[in-house]
Amino acid sequence: METNVIYCGDSLDIMKKFPDGSIDLIYLDPPFFSQREYENIWIKDEITKLKFSDKDWENLRSSINPTILKEYEEIEKRWRGGHKGIYVYIAYMRERLEQCWRILKESGAVYLHCDWHAGHYLKMMMDEVFGYDNFRNEIAVKRVRKNVKERKEVKKMNVGYEIILFYAKSDKHFIKQPTKKDIKPERWHDFEASGYRTGMDYELFGRKPKDGNHWRWTKDRAMQSIKEKILRPHPTSGKPQYLIPASTETILDSLWGDLVSSSFKHGYPTEKNEAILERVIKMSSKKEEIVLDPFCGCGTAIAVAKKLNRKWIGIDIARTACDVMQKRVGGKVIGGESDDELRKMNPHEFARLIIMEKLNGTINPKKSGDMGIDGWIEFMTIPVQVKRWGHKVGRPEVDKFRTAVQRERKTKGMIIAFDFTKDCWEEVARIKKEDKIDIQLRSVKEIFNN
Repeated sequence: METNVIYCGDSLDIMKKFPDGSIDLIYLDPPFFSQREYENIWIKDEITKLKFSDKDWENLRSSINPTILKEYEEIEKRWRGGHKGIYVYIAYMRERLEQCWRILKESGAVYLHCDWHAGHYLKMMMDEVFGYDNFRNEIAVKRVRKNVKERKEVKKMNVGYEIILFYAKSDKHFIKQPTKKDIKPERWHDFEASGYRTGMDYELFGRKPKDGNHWRWTKDRAMQSIKEKILRPHPTSGKPQYLIPASTETILDSLWGDLVSSSFKHGYPTEKNEAILERVIKMSSKKEEIVLDPFCGCGTAIAVAKKLNRKWIGIDIARTACDVMQKRVGGKVIGGESDDELRKMNPHEFARLIIMEKLNGTINPKKSGDMGIDGWIEFMTIPVQVKRWGHKVGRPEVDKFRTAVQRERKTKGMIIAFDFTKDCWEEVARIKKEDKIDIQLRSVKEIFNN
């Protein structure tokens, strides 16, 4: 199986091609069922905002395995409190998490990042897929605090944390316990402890422990500690004391209050803090093991995996995200460029891929009212129009584009489409001869082959 690559496509379809028991660690940060739309500000063109949605899950009902969906539809019938679409979302996630379970090694683990919108539904489902006994921790990571602007009556408190559900594949998974720096100076502590222990009530510095108590160490160890100057009588009271050395780090529990969940370094609205991924990857994997992120977004998980000398695989359904990841971590993008995949792509994302990534141009930031211009190439001198149509582009489209080029006071333009009609080529020749405007017609296949 190829590693250090980015796959463009639905993680369900891609993971189905991976062998059983091939992955050491999976971290996934899927949509949270937040019922929101988000905008991305990408590296190459900061004025361009491309939306992605975490809404309308109900529309995916027909795409989910009927056997899986039927189980959740039965729950849906008798559960009034569920948000419309929540069980479609859970069924969608279950299909993908079942693949995660299959491809994990017996010694592997999965970390699912979520929040209050669907976290408890996801945990119940993961108990079924991974096994109740394989649940390890619910890790809490704090969110960015909001400053007080005005105090008013509200329906609920601000949500202070997100959660990471940590499951092992089996009892063969062990973690390296995470620690944090927590510097404490050395200090002297009372050597007497409560409760009687045989042989631990010897005389020390002319004293014995109170009835029913004992000294903390054996007599031999105490004598050696006196020589090492880590056991002494208290300067005033004379009571035995032992030295607790300075501490530089402490073992963490599942409350990660020292880290904030989000980061906005790469312009991705749901981007996670690299420190979280560093902690997860160090906990549950070793160098050269394989880390997979099936919902990779801008690639934080694979970027950290690369930095920590792990092999990595990233998957995202959005070509835009895959291109951003590639710039961040290198490697190659597999998929997302077949005719079928391109024809299903969001029109604005398709135009961005062609103009910015393939032609090194600039995209038009307007998604509506763009006046027939999707972007420009060659230092903004040539207007470009991109058509993702299933049918051929014809003469009427060429005439409309000619008007757009004239409006921009340009003498050249380019239309990119899957195919063109015969009269389209004839109209281009006429416009060049009569209007002195050179319109190039280029096929999508030609662009991608070059």
